[in-house]
Amino acid sequence: DIKRTNRKCEFALHDMDYFNVLADKDKDDKTTELYEVLLQNQFHDILPGTCYTGVTQKAVEENTAVINEANAISKATASTLTEGDGITYFNTTSFDRNDCIVTDDNGKYPVGCPVQLYTNLKGEKKAIIGGVQIDAMGAASFATTATPEEAPSPFIFANNTLETPFAKVVFDENGGMASFYDKEACRELRREGAEPLNTIYTGEDVPNSWDNWDIDYETMLKVFPQKELISFEVVSDGGLAFIIRASYKVGSYSKLTQDIIFYADTAKVDFHTVVDWQDKHTLLKVGFDVDINSLTVKNEIQFGHIDRPTTENNNYEVAKFEICNHKWSDLSESRYGVAILNDCKYGISADGSNLRLTLHTGGTHPDVTGDAGVHEMTYSFLPHNAPFSVDSVVKPAYLLNMPAVAIDGTLKNDFTPVLGIDADNIICEAVKPAELVKGAYVVRLYEAERCRTNAKIYVGKDVKKVYRTNILEDIKKELTITDGYVDYNFKPFEIATFMLTK
Repeated sequence: DIKRTNRKCEFALHDMDYFNVLADKDKDDKTTELYEVLLQNQFHDILPGTCYTGVTQKAVEENTAVINEANAISKATASTLTEGDGITYFNTTSFDRNDCIVTDDNGKYPVGCPVQLYTNLKGEKKAIIGGVQIDAMGAASFATTATPEEAPSPFIFANNTLETPFAKVVFDENGGMASFYDKEACRELRREGAEPLNTIYTGEDVPNSWDNWDIDYETMLKVFPQKELISFEVVSDGGLAFIIRASYKVGSYSKLTQDIIFYADTAKVDFHTVVDWQDKHTLLKVGFDVDINSLTVKNEIQFGHIDRPTTENNNYEVAKFEICNHKWSDLSESRYGVAILNDCKYGISADGSNLRLTLHTGGTHPDVTGDAGVHEMTYSFLPHNAPFSVDSVVKPAYLLNMPAVAIDGTLKNDFTPVLGIDADNIICEAVKPAELVKGAYVVRLYEAERCRTNAKIYVGKDVKKVYRTNILEDIKKELTITDGYVDYNFKPFEIATFMLTK
């Protein structure tokens, strides 16, 4: 819960700042207060979960309050940008999106868009909406209807075999993916002789010292597949998605239930997962042993990524058996790869071609609860018939973590996107009111592929001045605006902060 609420806090505050800029709001005390709570709970013994039970519980409560408050501010601010009937979807990312939108089913659906209704594993009624194209940091408005527009299903399921527009998937008797055949690339993704894709693993996790801090190498030798399938059923089959619900007994006392979601418009598979975790001193992982040959695995860190070995040729490589990742890790050959995305996890192991995302541990010191309780998470399996790039991996990971924001009403005529970027490897990580300068706002961008890039940044016709600043927003240099654009040459992985004034 610490990890999940931390991730959700970061993106809730991102969206709050974005809407405040759209509404021409300046920095205020409430914004500062919410950030201070998040920063306090990123203290090095809180964020890893290495603190006493009371501290953990308080941090989760505070983070949850920040999420709720930030989302409420976003909704209230965004509502000032719309009017009348209809529905508007805001894209808070810095690139165009046309992924499926999943919202609460409130009985109002956009006209002209296919809709699929289903009830998720938490019992919540949801609407999956397709056909929504939203420009970078833009918005799209639709009239609404009470009758959802359905599309024919492109999926075929029989004899535990599912055929999608992108893949042919065979499930074994335990619900694992015994075969995942990419139809476009004409290649099998499960490595021959390996466990099925999406195999759940558990094993004893008793480190030599620092119970909640460490995972020892020996733990990796003690995890084994969990094959006790409780149930496996199709819960939704429509024009946008095919959803299978599977439940497993894991460990000695725990249960894992997940919706396995295949889409009609992407090869990505989502695993919306709820774990009732009751095991102590136990590690829980999910594995994808893929037929990909690579000596390194790329793992996202803040503002970039780092390559780690998939081999154990010396003591240094052996020591990297468990590695950090944020929203994604990617294993790629020169023209094909597989990425594992997530919405709240921070650790993964990569042994050869075997990627195992860490979902849970159960240490009891200093938090005696051993992480017990019901926990929610989503991870994704993303094959890409192309080399690693921002387009093939990084952007899908952002889309998983930053769903479009739905607001009642249609856009007012004076709405314009905050920003535009002509280079697809440049990501805008923040749009926020300036800390000290009234009437100004700040955008923070970074180069995400480790490649020097010259980019044109669209700042709009109303912006009078653009300044290059440091991360503390001290002005360093004024940039030239030409027809609403500024040019900037990014070094590999460079973080660049700009202040804009109207």
